[in-house]
Amino acid sequence: MLPIAGGGKFISIGDKIRFPDDVTMGFIIEHLLKVPLTVVDNFHSHLEPMEFIRPDSYQDQVSFSYALMKNQWNVVKVDGFDTKTDPKRFYSLHCKLFPYFSYCPHR
Repeated sequence: MLPIAGGGKFISIGDKIRFPDDVTMGFIIEHLLKVPLTVVDNFHSHLEPMEFIRPDSYQDQVSFSYALMKNQWNVVKVDGFDTKTDPKRFYSLHCKLFPYFSYCPHR
């Protein structure tokens, strides 16, 4: 990987494909080095619709994401805090998974 990504080339590749960090790493590995990546369905990107993650599977997920797309938040659908307080839904998600914290709304 060093000849492809070393010496500042990693940043240049990221700028060229217009995606930073982990996406650039995946692009280099899979497309330039031709090494297939392992898909892990429990990792999530802001590029996928969060609303399709089933609430009954939240506890099994490794990561969640969010993004503001076309003036609408791409977030998990979870009850909890109002959307003004928690637009990205991470406080609400945390309280769904760990409801015993003192700041969580009572259910």
